[in-house]
Amino acid sequence: MPKGFTTKEKKIIKKSLIDKATDLFGIYGVKKTNVEQITSAVGIAKGSFYLFYNSKEELFMDVLKKTEKKLIKEMRNLLKNIKQNPKESFKNFIKFQINAPKENPIIQQIADKNTRDYLFRKVSNIPNIEQYLQTYEYLPLFIKGWQKDGIIIDKDPEILAGILKAIFTIGLDDITIEYIGREKFPEVIENLVEIITDYMIKDNK
Repeated sequence: MPKGFTTKEKKIIKKSLIDKATDLFGIYGVKKTNVEQITSAVGIAKGSFYLFYNSKEELFMDVLKKTEKKLIKEMRNLLKNIKQNPKESFKNFIKFQINAPKENPIIQQIADKNTRDYLFRKVSNIPNIEQYLQTYEYLPLFIKGWQKDGIIIDKDPEILAGILKAIFTIGLDDITIEYIGREKFPEVIENLVEIITDYMIKDNK
């Protein structure tokens, strides 16, 4: 029988569960990480885990929510001057999206359809789960807003979103990077970002 915790202890333990699980899920993935690994890292009994979460997948969703909240804040900061400096802001936005999965393995995992399907099966009861597991579905809405503001060209938002999805995901696997050439890959990406920005952003000068 797991021991009881004070309110303060519960708060500290839950934060530690999220922090340690972020590291473990990032290294091993949600499927291969087990509850015992997480509780050992936190320093609590395995049975105590279930005072906080029903499953490791439920914990993963809290990790994902925290990660996405941080990334949204960073993305909004990058885009705050898009009306004043559209090209530079847009380039930074593209680079941010390309780098986000590499710097945040949790995001890279939900880019994988098998992992998303697995989570849908395991934690389908979580409210708004589709929202948290979506991958770039927000893009057409963003693009329509930028078109309304006269920032982006008047083309089909779904097509423009497809262009962005293509570059966002180009470096998700090593096979593509090796095929392009690992040493040349950063320069290739830099040029693609320039080309896409020049194509999509209106020149209002």
